[in-house]
Amino acid sequence: MKLRNLKASFILRKKVTTPTQIKNFIIKDGKFTFTIYHHSPNLVNVTGVKTFEQMHSAKKIIEQKLEQSVMKVRIDNTFFSQKNYRNVDLNKVYKFMQHSETFHVDYNVELFAGMYFHPKKVNYPTILFFRTGSYTMMGGKEMEILNECETFVNELIETFDKLQSMAKSYSNQKHGEIINPIESDSN
Repeated sequence: MKLRNLKASFILRKKVTTPTQIKNFIIKDGKFTFTIYHHSPNLVNVTGVKTFEQMHSAKKIIEQKLEQSVMKVRIDNTFFSQKNYRNVDLNKVYKFMQHSETFHVDYNVELFAGMYFHPKKVNYPTILFFRTGSYTMMGGKEMEILNECETFVNELIETFDKLQSMAKSYSNQKHGEIINPIESDSN
């Protein structure tokens, strides 16, 4: 899973005085855009950040430009994605996810090829999950929760991969057991 985009806020020690005729005070520096709103002069929103290392660079840039220290860095939003080339049975995933305490699942293949995992818990990301095992996570703010979600999605891929299920069924048949992976999804 790779971080694709990050939105953060830098909380400053002192208020930034901006011209009153300007609604938003914007500073552009390379890839980064810093925005200070009149209603929050102690807060700098930063966009254009693609890695956590870039976030630290952006922090140093704004501290130099405003000649003051950032007291706190707050992650407002993240966007992670992972491209896979598997063959996941989304109907089985949907059935399995009906009992999830963490996510509400929305899946209508006629409207959208992917499956939405909407969080039931605070600070959890929304996950888009596709038949190929590819997925995106949007909105998570805490790395521990994001790592937990990544592990969970990878377990779904391993559990509901059609090729893995077929290989397991074939292996069991060779050893005298006949198990139909379609019927054994409750295990």
